[in-house]
Amino acid sequence: MTYPDSTEPAQSRRSVMARDACLVALAGTPTLVWYGAWRFASASLAVAACVALAVGCAATLIASRLGHTRKMLVALGLLALSVALAALTGRAQDYFLPGILIDALYAVVLSASVALRRPLIGVVLRAVAGRWRFRVPGSKRVHALLTLLWAARFAAEAVVMTVLYLRGDTDVLLVARFVLRAPLQVACAAVTLAVLAHGAAQQRKAETDSPKAAGN
Repeated sequence: MTYPDSTEPAQSRRSVMARDACLVALAGTPTLVWYGAWRFASASLAVAACVALAVGCAATLIASRLGHTRKMLVALGLLALSVALAALTGRAQDYFLPGILIDALYAVVLSASVALRRPLIGVVLRAVAGRWRFRVPGSKRVHALLTLLWAARFAAEAVVMTVLYLRGDTDVLLVARFVLRAPLQVACAAVTLAVLAHGAAQQRKAETDSPKAAGN
């Protein structure tokens, strides 16, 4: 996820949200191509893997023009692992196994960061603030709550996908992947940006009010 400077105008935040939405679409396209080649074109899982990887490479080139090269390369690596696993085992549902494990790992890491009193959202924001020189919006409590929000997002997807994976229904797994992932990602990103923007506005208001109070 992208964490922009929350003191930017609303138009800039909308631009970031639009770029993130494009990234979600680009990252999801190879999965649809893989499924279509296997299910509707009756291609083998190996052939479907090659087609999906070709589309994934094209999507990475497009994403690089939007400034998402690193993120899309990670998605491409996950795609390669997923299609290879499905092709090797001969079970289409195994395509979704790496994603399930990664979602579970994200949920654990995010929750652990809160338990250790170093919420990951705050850690990322402080790292970005040091590079771009802006004040970190929101309190540590707010960062903890936002981190737990993202942990819940990944945990929810991991649990639902695990249940479907154990049932072995690839068609339902595909639907669940898109029904869950994109809306949850966009919703959590929107909430995070809104909360941080509110925190930045409160900071600016406090800074503006302080000189007035001192003058009185």
